Amino acid sequence: MNRLSRSVNRWIWWLAGAAAWSAGLGAQEIIAIQAGRIITAASEEISNGAIIIENGKVREVGAGLKIPYDAKVFRFPKATAMPGLIECNSTAGLRLANENIPVVPYISVLDGIDPNAVSFRNVLRDGVTAIHVIPGDNTRIGGQGAILRPAGATVDDMLVKSPSAMKISLQPAGGENRMSHMASLRRDFLQLFNYLESLSPPEPGAAIAEKPSVAADLAALLQPAPQWKALDFAKIAEEKIEVQRKPLVDVVRGKLPAFIYCPQASDVFKAFEIMEAHGVRATLVLGPEAFRARAVLAARKDLGLVVLDAALETMEKDADSGEDRRFLAARLLFDAGVRFAVQARDAADFRYASTWMFSKEGAYHLWYQAARLVQQGIPRHEAIRAITLNPAIILGLDHRMGSLEPGKDANVAIFTGDPLDARSWVEAVFIEGREAYRRGKDKELEELLRRPERGF
Repeated sequence: MNRLSRSVNRWIWWLAGAAAWSAGLGAQEIIAIQAGRIITAASEEISNGAIIIENGKVREVGAGLKIPYDAKVFRFPKATAMPGLIECNSTAGLRLANENIPVVPYISVLDGIDPNAVSFRNVLRDGVTAIHVIPGDNTRIGGQGAILRPAGATVDDMLVKSPSAMKISLQPAGGENRMSHMASLRRDFLQLFNYLESLSPPEPGAAIAEKPSVAADLAALLQPAPQWKALDFAKIAEEKIEVQRKPLVDVVRGKLPAFIYCPQASDVFKAFEIMEAHGVRATLVLGPEAFRARAVLAARKDLGLVVLDAALETMEKDADSGEDRRFLAARLLFDAGVRFAVQARDAADFRYASTWMFSKEGAYHLWYQAARLVQQGIPRHEAIRAITLNPAIILGLDHRMGSLEPGKDANVAIFTGDPLDARSWVEAVFIEGREAYRRGKDKELEELLRRPERGF
C-alpha cells in the first residue's frame, strides 16, 4: 500500500470515528468503568473502584459499588482512570493563530476551526477531553475563544462553550515597540468609551456635548482612565451597538472575561492597569520570565488562578560570572502562593506541521508537563490539579468537569499505568460517557509503531 493510500485510510478511519461519536450525542445509557486505580482530583485515590455513568454524567464513583444489571461495563483492572485532561490555552485546530490586523475583537475562533485537524487527534490520544482554543499572542485584541471537545464530525458537535474569553496580548505586534503597544491599547479602550458615551442619551434639559476626539499623539493618552462608572449601560440600546464592537463592550461590562498574555514580569503591572481601569475580568497567561513578579501576583488576592508558559523554567546568564542560571519558574510561583494551570507547548506550530504529529518532545503533552511539576518538587496532587481541575476553574466549568464527582460530565482518561509515567499509554478516552478514543483502534499509532526507529 502506498503512502497516499495509507493517508486516505487514516482520514477515513478518523472521520468514521468522529461521525460515530457524534451519532451517539443523544444516547442515554448506563455505563460502568471499572479500574484498578481511580484518581478523582477532588479527594483520595480509589483502589479497585468503579465509575457509574448515567446519561453522560457521573452518578457514583468509589470502591465496592454495585454495578447496575443493565450497565455496559468497561473493565480496566490494571489501569488508572482519571478526569479527562483540560488544555486551557491553545491555538490547536486553527489554520492561522492570528489575523494580520492587531485589533479584531469581533472575530471568533469558531470560524477558523478545522474539526479534522491533526492537533485534535493528538490531544485526544493524550487523554485531553476539553480544549480552550483562543487566538495566539501576536496581537493586541485578538478575538474570541471557544471551549471544544476534541471529538466530533462538526464544530457544532465539538462545541462546549462560546464565546469563552477575549485574547488581549501585551506582546508588541505589527512593528510596535512596548510603549506604543500599551499606548495603543489605552487608545482602543478610550475610543470604545467615547463611542458608548455618544450612544448614551443626555439627561433631559442637558446641553448636547460635542463628541470628544481621540488624540493622534499616543503620548497624550497617558491620562486617567475613562470614567466607565459614569456610563449607564442600561440606557444604551443594545441594537445601537455595532456588531463588531459588541464583544469588547461585553468585556468592559464584565460579561466576557479576558485572557491577558504577559510575556515579561513588567507586563503583570500593565495587565493590572487594564483590569482596574476598564473593569476587565481576566486570567493572566504568564510568559517564561513573568515569574519574577510572583510576589505581586501573590499579593493580589482577587486575581485567581493563572496559566503558566509551557517552558515552566528559564535560563539566564549571570551578568557578573557569565554562568548560566536556571530558574524553576513553576516552583518559585508555587512557593510564593500563586496557584496555576499549565499548558502544553502549542501544537499549532505551522512551520513544522509535519513533525509534531507524533512529537518526541515532552512539552507537547499535558501529562508530561504535570510530571515536570513533580520533578520541581510540587506535590503530586497539585500537579494533577494543574491539568484537570485548575483549568476547569479558570474556564468557569469546574461545575461540569475537572474532577470525577457525582453530577459532573463523565470525561474520563484511562492510562495503562501511572499517568505521570512516560511508560504509560492512554488506553481509552470517554467524553460525556461516550467512548471517543481507544488505543487498539488507533490506525495512525499502529502505523507509527510498525515503523523501525530512525536515528537523528
